[in-house]
Parts: sequence; C-alpha cells; structure tokens
Amino acid sequence: MTEMLLTDYFYGDESEQFSYFRIPRLLITSPRFKGLSTDAKLLYGMLLDRMSLSAKNGWYDEQSRVYIYYTADEIRTDMGCGNDKALKLLSELDTKKGVGLIERIKQGQGKPTKIYVKRFTTRELPADTAEPSAQCPDTGRGADIDFSDFQTSEKSMSRPRQSRCADLGKTDASYPNRNKPEFSYPDPSIQSHEMEMERYECRKEVMEQINYVDLQKSYPYDDVDCLLELIVDTLCSTSTTMRIGGDILPASAVKERYRQLDAEHIRYVIDGLRQTTTQIRNIRAYLLTTLYNAPLTMGPYYSAAVRHDTG
Repeated sequence: MTEMLLTDYFYGDESEQFSYFRIPRLLITSPRFKGLSTDAKLLYGMLLDRMSLSAKNGWYDEQSRVYIYYTADEIRTDMGCGNDKALKLLSELDTKKGVGLIERIKQGQGKPTKIYVKRFTTRELPADTAEPSAQCPDTGRGADIDFSDFQTSEKSMSRPRQSRCADLGKTDASYPNRNKPEFSYPDPSIQSHEMEMERYECRKEVMEQINYVDLQKSYPYDDVDCLLELIVDTLCSTSTTMRIGGDILPASAVKERYRQLDAEHIRYVIDGLRQTTTQIRNIRAYLLTTLYNAPLTMGPYYSAAVRHDTG
C-alpha cells in the first residue's frame, strides 16, 4: 500500500514545487455557470493550460486564432474517467450543447478535432436596474452574454451582428464591483507566460530522459511524479545559485548534473528513500541533494552492495 508523506509546513521556496491549473473565478462565482459541473470547470482550466503550448507551436488558424488539440482519450486518461464522461464534459463546455466556452471543429480524415478555447467577460447588473426595458432585443436575457456573438467561431458571420444591449457598452460609476479582477479575464494566450511554455517543454524532455512511463510501472505514481517535478523545478529555476546539501552552488553546475539523470538514477533514489529509517525533516532538500549526488554515488553504492553480498 502506497503511503503519502505529509509534512506540517512549507519551508523556504517549497511551495514552488507544484505546478497549477488556472480556473477563472467566474466559473465558480457567476450564476451563469452554476449549472456547469465541477469536472467541466476543471477541464476548462486544463484546456487553458494547453493554450501556452499551442501558442509556442504556432497553432494559429488563418484568422490568427489559437487552437489546441486535446482528444477524448487524453481527457479520459488525465481525469481518470470513462469515454462517455469525457465526451459529456466536452459537451458541457461546447457552443452547440453547452455554455459556449469552447468550440470544436472536426477536421475528418483521421485528424484530431481542433478546439478553440473561448475567453469571456461578464458583469452583473444591480437588481434595481435590471428592468425589462434594459434587456437586449430578441433575447430577453438582460446582462447574460451570448457567446455566439464573440468573434471566435470557425466561420465568419455573413450577417450583421445584432445590436448589443447599450448597457453592455457603457462604463457606469454605479457598479461597485467593476474594478475587481474576477469580472474580466484577458485572452488566455496573452495571459500565458513564456516560462510556462518552457516548463511544459522541459517536463516532456525530462519524462523522456528518465523513461517516465516505464518507471510508473515499477513504482507508485506519487514517488515518480514527485521526483519528476523536482527535476523540472531545478532545470527551470531562474536562480543563479542553489542550496544543495548545505552548500551554495552555481545553478548552472546543478542543472548540468541534473541533465545526467536517467531511469536508473531515479530507481536508485527511490529505493534508497525506502530503505532510509532516519526521520527526514525537509524531504524536498533531501531529495534535491540525493538527485544531485546520484550520478556520482550510484556506481560505488551498488559495487559495495555486491561485495557485501558475495562476502
């Protein structure tokens, strides 16, 4: 049975060991999205996360709009659900059957479906001003925003846009919450930073370097994934120096050593951790040091073990 180690506090920069999905606060707080399932909101955050990779890979259409690829099989694997559930979550977000947060364009000929992740803004009107006369024509929906009116569909609209509600185009000093950041989210492709793109690529390279898939077959997911993220953290760090085993070393030297790590080094570190009976107060610092020393200590360690066994 796998045991997860929980420590009581974060020390130093330990909180930076995690990477995060971004889920817009409006998906939780806005009445418009109350009917959206929690899993669908999580999936939207995962789709946003892929936007940075698409931008880096130059996945733009003829109108310079970013699109992503995220198949149902990948969603099923990442979210640990069945195929029906994965398709249902996509439908919840889709423009045709759901709330309009994504638009899927099938390409045919065995090619994966393009997914356009839509940005959105919204603003809630005070109850005393939401009168029928202030509603937009033909919709009767007041301040609700029609996603089909955004310039994010695959084909440009041949007909003129319907006139939008005048209140949506004004700034009104009577709105006390208009300056709060949760009421406006910029385009996620702009919001994504180059560091996030580099981290994604770095993680892919490290996974291949340490033969991540095979390691997962031999060891618990948490053990392998923890070491993967520590390696990625180190290689993506912008610090000029790093603390390893109580010493301050140049970051370039530490990164060079980490680039030597392979699957056998990871096995060596995990097996060594399992055999350790001493209480480890700072597990992150311990693992960072062990990973740094692994290329130097693994050979002598196994040689000594063989000599011991053969007497």
